[in-house]
Amino acid sequence: MSPLLHRLRTEVRASILYALAAAALILSQHAIVFLAFRALGMPLALDDRFWLFPIRQLAMLPGISPLVAVGGFAFCLVISAALARLSLRRADRLGRGGGLALATMVPTVQVAAALALALLWQRRADSEPRRVGKPAPPHQLAIGISAGTALIVAAVAVSALTMGAYGWGLFVATPFLVGLITGFLVNRGADRSAAETFGAVAMAGLLGTIALLMLALEGLMCVLLIAPLAVVLAGIGGFIGRAAARRLADPRQPFYGVAALPLIFFVDAAMPPEIPIVTHADVAIAAPPEAVWASLTADRPVTEAPGLVGLAGLAYPVASRIVGTGEGARRIGRFSTGTADERITIWQPGRTLAFRVVRQPPAMEEMSPYRKLHTPHLVGYFDTGETRFDLAPLPGGGTRLTTRADHVLRIDPGLYWAPIARRAIGQNVDRVLTDVRRDAERRAKTPRQRAGLAPHSPHGQSLA
Repeated sequence: MSPLLHRLRTEVRASILYALAAAALILSQHAIVFLAFRALGMPLALDDRFWLFPIRQLAMLPGISPLVAVGGFAFCLVISAALARLSLRRADRLGRGGGLALATMVPTVQVAAALALALLWQRRADSEPRRVGKPAPPHQLAIGISAGTALIVAAVAVSALTMGAYGWGLFVATPFLVGLITGFLVNRGADRSAAETFGAVAMAGLLGTIALLMLALEGLMCVLLIAPLAVVLAGIGGFIGRAAARRLADPRQPFYGVAALPLIFFVDAAMPPEIPIVTHADVAIAAPPEAVWASLTADRPVTEAPGLVGLAGLAYPVASRIVGTGEGARRIGRFSTGTADERITIWQPGRTLAFRVVRQPPAMEEMSPYRKLHTPHLVGYFDTGETRFDLAPLPGGGTRLTTRADHVLRIDPGLYWAPIARRAIGQNVDRVLTDVRRDAERRAKTPRQRAGLAPHSPHGQSLA
């Protein structure tokens, strides 16, 4: 067999093996989503969204269990790491394709990236073998940490402030690339330990966080919320970068992914998620429906402490006031971050009260050295739709108060952010129900309330 024919057969075989392995990893995400829908008894539309972004379909299930969400997201991370490692080995063998290899960890574009990488032909010139054990220049560590820090700032500036994209590019690809680039640079020409590599990656992340705070690009709480995910991804990237520094002949390959970041940001901005979050809760109140209705429609503050939601800077209700009566009346909700303008959609005294948010305040108040931050994610990336309260009489003169609230989250990855949002919403709802219960029971104990509750005034003031 001629050398050329032997090389051709070897290349075709390697390409087919890579394509099959990559396809198995990618399709495993579709399989796990399909099985999850079957187990939950939910219908699954096999449309383009499912094939392009399977994990998002799982995140968009209303009322999804946190365990299912965490498990699905952890599986997605494992697959992304395995696919990136497989693709980097393929790129190393080809001597090119580093950017495609890194793009395979990003949903939606990973199929095209893996296909292109499978079709590439080997092009590697004989190179001088790397001398293992050669001491790195004294400034090599600083270069690696500085590069990781700069990448964090640049990514936030381009993705968040320029494109308004909060998704896989910013929260998944960026920390992975920060770890990869930092780990690669600090190990290029040296054999640093895993602990040294992780320390360099952690330092890049810390300095990047400080830079974001000082440049007023982000607030501390947003950074703390994403920190668990970012640490895991940066750690994976750092160890892959460390391994790549020992194997890759072309030192430019790990940097190809940085050039692909704007494209990933563009995909995130063009395909924002619409993750519905529906909250149901109820409470038994030792007061008649009239007292509960009076508490719901009264002009009064919410006296319950906000708890962890308040400490985190997330928005929580402070007070409410209704102007007028009946459907179409205006409800003014005061939150810790501003005022919400709401309209009554259902007005059935003693039975049902529902309202829809017309204009809402920022979703959170960032912790920052500066008085005001104008980060885009504070407005428009978490919206509240309709909130409904249903009152049902209980035996013995009590009332069961049931609430339903509709929300939409527009930040990816949804399987990471949706459980956080659900937890905050749940705490706010529990706080409001507890406050209504205590106020209604207090009203029912007064002689005037027992004789008959005063009606709601046309100006939103309770006459009781």
